[in-house]
Amino acid sequence: MNKDAAETLAIQAVAHIAGDEELLQGLLAQTGMGLDDLRKGIATNEVQLGVLDFLLSHEPFLMRFVDLSDYAPEDPSRAQLVLSGGPIWQD
Repeated sequence: MNKDAAETLAIQAVAHIAGDEELLQGLLAQTGMGLDDLRKGIATNEVQLGVLDFLLSHEPFLMRFVDLSDYAPEDPSRAQLVLSGGPIWQD
């Protein structure tokens, strides 16, 4: 997964979370962000990593996302690694 693919996944995760009130409230509570912070920071590495951390913090959150997307369960952790400055690899 390259950086562009990781960013795309993270942005899709934000959209997924924003569309689910339970997840949105959980994200805001866990990260301390407000809605304005989320909107303004969606393209930033910090917010994208916060969203991925949130999804990965609870398996049902992760599975809810991957079940409704074309991603495999391991893809969000790959994206998190890439956005954290880890290795980039080709799938």
